[in-house]
Amino acid sequence: MPFTPYAYQRAFLESYAAPRRIVVKARQIGFSQIFALEALYAAIHEPETTILLVSRSQDLAVNLLRYCYLTHANLRHAPALSKENESEMGLVNGSRIKSIPANRSTGRGFAARRVYLDEFAYADYADHIYQSIVPTLSQGGSLVIGSTPNGIGNLFHSLYMAGDGFERQSVPWHACPAYYTDHERAAGVPYDQAAWYIQERPAFPAQAWAAEYECDFSGSGAAVFNAADLDRAEQGAWGDREMEAGHLYVNVADIGRRNDPTVINTIDMTAEPFQRVAHERIERAPYPIIQQRLEARARAYPGMNVVESNGIGDPVIENTDARIEPFITSAKSKVNAIQALQLLLEHGRFKAKWTAQERRELIGYQWDDKALVQDCVMSLAIGAIAITQMGTPGL
Repeated sequence: MPFTPYAYQRAFLESYAAPRRIVVKARQIGFSQIFALEALYAAIHEPETTILLVSRSQDLAVNLLRYCYLTHANLRHAPALSKENESEMGLVNGSRIKSIPANRSTGRGFAARRVYLDEFAYADYADHIYQSIVPTLSQGGSLVIGSTPNGIGNLFHSLYMAGDGFERQSVPWHACPAYYTDHERAAGVPYDQAAWYIQERPAFPAQAWAAEYECDFSGSGAAVFNAADLDRAEQGAWGDREMEAGHLYVNVADIGRRNDPTVINTIDMTAEPFQRVAHERIERAPYPIIQQRLEARARAYPGMNVVESNGIGDPVIENTDARIEPFITSAKSKVNAIQALQLLLEHGRFKAKWTAQERRELIGYQWDDKALVQDCVMSLAIGAIAITQMGTPGL
């Protein structure tokens, strides 16, 4: 079946001759495939052309070149392959397409006539790559940059907003008929009432939605938690409260490393909105003391006990008399937990009277949190993911 591009894809392809193009786009609307298809077209119709595809990871780089191979295999009169591996496709007409991941030396010493930088806002060493790539195009050639947004102030944002020498294109989710159908559009259904939006939007925190689907630079920025959501969470919050018969609780602990504090929260998850009913931040206590505090909390609020399993937390889990469910920390599980907390706060499903330390941590929290104090945030996030995975009893 011949490929029929959507209108926004066609608009991009029609600007093929432009020397500089930059696209801010929603996730999963086919632009990576379009980059690959255009690269293959150039390789076929411009003999002796070297084309560079740059992705943010090795897996994505391999997948991008895979689109080229699959398309080439279905063409009748394309030049035969002279080279075929995971990182490079060569044609007998002298053209080649090289697909590589982003790293500090990407593009250095590599003379290309066409360069495609995919998901560039998330690429490691974006500034180094751009500085390496631009000189290779000094004698002419084409540069295409595409990405979903990743906040403001990074190179992708700066290049798009400045626009100097670039043809710009913005493609939010509702430009794609797969999400906002032609039938809905023709019937005058507002895109925020489209069936796909109604089904999918509640599953995304506002920040993730802005980045993934709305092409919103400011909404996809570094700050993770909204001050208005934190204020709303305090409205109707119970504060500290003793155990009540028939209620179900989850006790959550983030165990401090070295000089870091340990934070223990207790959440009443009997009904929504969930209520934080006990909070303790333990400064630099030896592990036997932390174990005693966990055991006391488990006795005071019977229910589920969850402790971060982060190396430091494992001995505490093993030596505590209370029954503990470990939260195994990985890059993915941490993101899932933070996003679970985002969703509970954004939807008004969680109540707490914040301490000054909690508010500071939540307001200042960013995804790149290596230099941040985050003990309170992680304890709350682990509680949020525990609640999300267990569901709401009684509903």
